[in-house]
Amino acid sequence: MRPQLDAIATLLDTGAADSAVRLLRSSWEPELPACDRIPIYCMWIRGLCDIGDFPHALILARRAASEFPRKPDILTALGNVLDLHGELDEAREAFEVAVGLDPHGALQHYNLGAVLERLGDEGQAEDCYRKALRLDEGSPSMLESNAALGALLRRQGRLEEAEEVYDRYLQEDPLDVEMLVEHGICLSDLGRLVEAIDRFDTALSLEAQHGGALYNKAITLYRLTRYGAARDVMGLAHRAEPNNPLTLAVFGSWVLNEPHGDLDSALRLIYRAIELVASLHDRGELGGAYASLVAEEVFEALWQSGRRSEAREIARQSGRRDWITPHMLETLNRADYGLSERGAEVFRVSVRVTMGEPEARTRPEDWPADVGGYTTALTVIANDEDEAREFTAHYLRNLEPSAKIIYDGVSPAGERFDGGRARGVARLEGNRAWF
Repeated sequence: MRPQLDAIATLLDTGAADSAVRLLRSSWEPELPACDRIPIYCMWIRGLCDIGDFPHALILARRAASEFPRKPDILTALGNVLDLHGELDEAREAFEVAVGLDPHGALQHYNLGAVLERLGDEGQAEDCYRKALRLDEGSPSMLESNAALGALLRRQGRLEEAEEVYDRYLQEDPLDVEMLVEHGICLSDLGRLVEAIDRFDTALSLEAQHGGALYNKAITLYRLTRYGAARDVMGLAHRAEPNNPLTLAVFGSWVLNEPHGDLDSALRLIYRAIELVASLHDRGELGGAYASLVAEEVFEALWQSGRRSEAREIARQSGRRDWITPHMLETLNRADYGLSERGAEVFRVSVRVTMGEPEARTRPEDWPADVGGYTTALTVIANDEDEAREFTAHYLRNLEPSAKIIYDGVSPAGERFDGGRARGVARLEGNRAWF
């Protein structure tokens, strides 16, 4: 059986998951010994995930876990499928059991860390990544744990620590393209721009059409005020990844703000970025943080080029999907209300939004089916509670004109501004909760 299992593993590693799944089905026999059934289960689950058959992958993973409840490899496979299904709490439990059964397994610690990070427990996630690296005896050490730890540290603003993680890995494997790009991004954020360019160039010498390397090289060239070179390289990034929303948004923004830029081309680029990001987000293939980044880039490009009605529409679309950012809100508040000349207070406003009176009830097209409304919380800068309610109502009715707004609470947040800050809705406190 071992040669057959090795052949199946090779098919999976080379992207031939369809063939691997067919071979696994034909290889299955109920009387196979456990030493064969366990790897078959793990590869079969992986193969089903690789071809996108997540429902059957979950069924098979649960069956395998019920048959082998104390096998770390099976529990790790179950946790991975649960993670793909968005069942993060169940995935965490599966990985925790796997870690308990095999505390020296680096992969289990990495997987547990990845789920904890997505659940918002970054401290425990960091501990898991570091433990995975300590346990990993390979050379080079586990790419996934290094990459995840570096990204976590970067997001927390701990750039020097992140740079050390990338540099240490690249000393072991200096030709890993993805880590070269991540290291370059970190160096660029640290202001070590020439070193960053060197990292991107090394990555591109290995993979000339790497979209991430081209995009980030262009951004770094822009920071070096080499604007012409930056535009040319961003054009290459767009050709390498023509459907990358962020590349489309930034390239379109640069073209739009050129003195003699091609207006039609610029608008096609930025509106294509919004179209793609909306489609990917609505299919669950893109997170809200990335969508917010793209939306803000498009908003700013339109606003700075004087196309403010279009920028407001982008902000409205972003608000309906909870992508709107504090910068977008501040820009709109400055235009609509100006800067406060006297002190203003920060309020937290909690509301329920429903479809309004029966005769006006037309379900917004982007609301989920079978919901009656949502709850949300907002941070609002205002002179008093009444003005906080007024700003909240104006913001929400711009999103849903026929909405009925019920205030669950308006309370001071304990912060004041002496002046020079725009009043209005300043920030959304998380995503809306449907009911």
